[in-house]
Amino acid sequence: MEPRERLVANLRRRNIPGLDGIRGIAALSVVAFHGWSEHFPGRLAVQVFFVISGLLITWLLLKELKRSGTIDRKAFYCRRAFRLLPALGALLAWEWLTDFPHVARAGVVAAALYSANYHVICGGQLIGLAHTWSLAVEEHFYLIWPQVCLFVRNRRTLLRLCFGVAALEIAWRILTAYRGSYFYATLATETSSAAILFGCGLALLLWHSPNRLPALALEDFMTPISLVVILEVAQLPERMQSVWGLPLAIPFASIVVLQAIVYEWAILENRVAHYLGRISYGVYLWGFVAKAVVGWLGHGVKHTLLFLIVIALASISHYLIERPIQSLGRRWLASRGYADSFSVPANA
Repeated sequence: MEPRERLVANLRRRNIPGLDGIRGIAALSVVAFHGWSEHFPGRLAVQVFFVISGLLITWLLLKELKRSGTIDRKAFYCRRAFRLLPALGALLAWEWLTDFPHVARAGVVAAALYSANYHVICGGQLIGLAHTWSLAVEEHFYLIWPQVCLFVRNRRTLLRLCFGVAALEIAWRILTAYRGSYFYATLATETSSAAILFGCGLALLLWHSPNRLPALALEDFMTPISLVVILEVAQLPERMQSVWGLPLAIPFASIVVLQAIVYEWAILENRVAHYLGRISYGVYLWGFVAKAVVGWLGHGVKHTLLFLIVIALASISHYLIERPIQSLGRRWLASRGYADSFSVPANA
């Protein structure tokens, strides 16, 4: 089977290959970036999350449009609420009750309202919740995106919009950064969602015109090239990396995601990788708490303990909070006639 055909076929599977493993590695990269060394590609890992999010959610919306001719937006937002809010709520409750690591109450409120990015832009501080800016960007984006998919019926127009707006966003990001608005340039939704748009555009392209995906993107040799670019960009000084390094790396991050889906690499298709993928959201959320625990234990503690602690916290969150509430959500939606609302890939 030709690579582009295999890519589309794998996107239609119940368990899409590669996604769990990539998300697990990306989440651990973010934890390592915050808790170990800034030479890890933590900022780029967030862009990988964004690309996967845009690709997968747009693919699901297109499937729903094909099946029913519309998008059930109520079910969409309920599904996201049951998926995302339990773990975030647990983290925010922990921070509010323990202040470990320290977070000002205003920061907890901002994270709860999905406005963490603009809280920082306006001069606020997040400290132990600094990573919640990306959650805000995603949720702002998905307040708009289902409406756009529903009402812009010309898919070629929508495809052009995705890549065109992404390019304009990147230009605006660079311009505002060099005009002195660094936090606005790197944290605002309108300057930081280009990777999500890129993922959305890829989904539209693969759904309607997979043959238009450049063959180069799926060539074997592009994987090591893309990984080298990602790792090299991660070594740039913070300002250079955040302003133009991240946008530069988005296509290379996308190539890694697409090739992982196509080629089903063994390193991403094993029990450990699948497990890390399932708990990756919790790993991402609890990283600063794990870092604080390691700091409390003392500087002599090895960094491997950082990963063990965050995996333990994420596992507790997954099994005791997230899964039970998601199960409740399925039953609640089914009782209201939304039986298909969770008919999504198992690793979505």
